[in-house]
Amino acid sequence: MTSRTDISRSKRQVVGFAWYKVGAIAYILWGLWHIQVVVRLWQLGATLAEPAGLGVRIQQGAFHILFFVVCAVAVGVMNWRNSRTGFWINLIAIGWTEFGLFWLFILPGTFPWFPKGWVGPALWLIAVVFTTVGQLQQKTTP
Repeated sequence: MTSRTDISRSKRQVVGFAWYKVGAIAYILWGLWHIQVVVRLWQLGATLAEPAGLGVRIQQGAFHILFFVVCAVAVGVMNWRNSRTGFWINLIAIGWTEFGLFWLFILPGTFPWFPKGWVGPALWLIAVVFTTVGQLQQKTTP
């Protein structure tokens, strides 16, 4: 039979768990997952021979996605420390990219949800949930 002290101690351990670190890992994994997207888009753009045409625009898109990859990983380090600033940067920046993916590609059917379309949004959702819990339950840094 468990005593009130044991229950109180177990509640503190759950609340004391660094949930934000799970979110930080999810943001970093989101960034690492998207490196393959950058590489594939860059290679696709390189195969299109027309200079200053579609190939260059596709490579520019790859370069823009690379910015969000760097953002997710670098700010993910801030999330590891439960940074309030890092929380908002990744929430808005990565959230905006996932919104764009969903609105512009998945809803119209341009990009399939399965087998790979769900990975980025799932990692983002996990990151948002756990960093939010961390922001609400643990001490934050600036």
